Amino acid sequence: MGPTIAAVDIEEEELRFTSEAALRAWRLFRVRQDGNGGLVLSSPMLHDDTTGRTPLWPFVEARAICWQGHDAPAAGCRCGIYGAIPGTLDSLLGYLGDTDYELDPWAYGEIACYGRVFVDMRGVRAQRAKLLRLALPEDSWPREPTVYGAVAILRDRYCVPVSKMDVVPQWVIANDRQGGGPPDDADLKLDLERLGLWS
Repeated sequence: MGPTIAAVDIEEEELRFTSEAALRAWRLFRVRQDGNGGLVLSSPMLHDDTTGRTPLWPFVEARAICWQGHDAPAAGCRCGIYGAIPGTLDSLLGYLGDTDYELDPWAYGEIACYGRVFVDMRGVRAQRAKLLRLALPEDSWPREPTVYGAVAILRDRYCVPVSKMDVVPQWVIANDRQGGGPPDDADLKLDLERLGLWS
C-alpha cells in the first residue's frame, strides 16, 4: 500500500505490480479466426502503424510492445496493454462504436496487470497481463462458430473460464457511450485514492 495522497493534476502515474499481487482490470477483445480452424483474441483497435493490423493475443499471458521501439508502456506514449478499472473513463462498449467497421465478434476479458503499469483517468496501460476469464455476448456471434462452439474453442486455447455476460461488473456495462475515449468535458485529474489504488 502506498502513501495517502491528495488529488493532483497529473496526466498519469507509474505504479508497479507483481504477478502475485496484480491489478485486475477488464478489457475488450475482438475474436478472430486464426487460420487453422480456431479462434484467437485480438486488440479491438489498431495500435501498430507499421503492419496495419491489430495485435493478436495468442497466449494466456501477453507482454506489451510499442511499434516506436521503446519499452512499453512508456510515459507520454499511449502504448501498453489496456484495461479499465472502476472510476476510469474509457468506455469499453464505446470502442465497439469506434470500430463498427469490424465484422468479427467481440468479448470482454478480465486481466491481471503486472510489471510497470501506468494509470490515468482513461484506464491502465500495463507491461504484462494474464487473461483470467472471458465473457461472450451471445448476440454478437455469427452462425459459425456459434457462441457455444466459441466457448469450447476459447476455453481450450486459453485454459480460462468462458462465461456469459453476467460475470461482467455493472460498472463496465453502465459506462456505455458513443465512443471509447473520455467525453470532451471530462475532468482528467488523476486521483489514485478515488480509483482505490492508494488509500
